[in-house]
Amino acid sequence: MIFSKFKNTRIRVAAVIVEDGKILLIAHRKKRNVYWLLPGGGVDFGESLKEALQRELKEELNINVDVRDIAFVSDSIDPDNERHIVNICFFCMRRSGKLELGRDKRLYDYGFFSPNELNSIIVFPPFKEKLKKLCAGKDTSHTYIGKKWMNL
Repeated sequence: MIFSKFKNTRIRVAAVIVEDGKILLIAHRKKRNVYWLLPGGGVDFGESLKEALQRELKEELNINVDVRDIAFVSDSIDPDNERHIVNICFFCMRRSGKLELGRDKRLYDYGFFSPNELNSIIVFPPFKEKLKKLCAGKDTSHTYIGKKWMNL
């Protein structure tokens, strides 16, 4: 059966910013749950991936970035097939701006985390091990890391 339901796949771009061996993450709060993710967000129609990521970083953290190569790509597909997000994560360098949390009500906090500090937080989607390798500069895996999903 082809297209039994009309659903959209969400494209999310995210920044991999590593400074002094620590990776920048942003926290979202959903009801009582707090989880951390790479900063970024959705791509608007007609917007390039690079433009979307630059806009999102300005909105979420008040910083301007240089967008470099793709770090990795993953799918987040919930088990009930109700939600599908394609995460395209780019290496980025901070160019300017002072880190400060944006005004979106989901935004909760931000910070730089070492590989060991990642063990004590919830990272969504669940690619904590990939982030640890990126922090340590030891990532040698493929760009597409597959289907990743976790429930909150």
